[in-house]
Amino acid sequence: MPERNPKVRRRLAAGKLRLRICDLRNLGPQAERMLAGVGIRSVEDLRCIGALEAYLAVRRSGQTRSLNLLWALVGALEPWPEGRDWREIAASEARLPLMLQVEGSEEGSREEPVWVPGLPFEAKKTSR
Repeated sequence: MPERNPKVRRRLAAGKLRLRICDLRNLGPQAERMLAGVGIRSVEDLRCIGALEAYLAVRRSGQTRSLNLLWALVGALEPWPEGRDWREIAASEARLPLMLQVEGSEEGSREEPVWVPGLPFEAKKTSR
């Protein structure tokens, strides 16, 4: 498969081009605003923190609950700098581990007790 944009790749390698978040594949101005709202203002910041942590920060801030942003972030960062389409990520085998990581990160921050069959709904919180 040929490179999508060899000219951009050469300019990046030479340090002559600074990408903005909205320049990355799958990400536009709205994603850039959401990420800026949680302190991620550059492509370098996004690459350092990673797609999953960036998504979790945006989700914790209450700006979105859609997993499409996660797929878009993962696709934007892999393979660098061309990226992959978010729909390809959503349909790939990478989807399940990402979803499990999102679910696992939310379990630790859950405020209310989870109802377990056999226990009454009024069960008191137990410390972990």
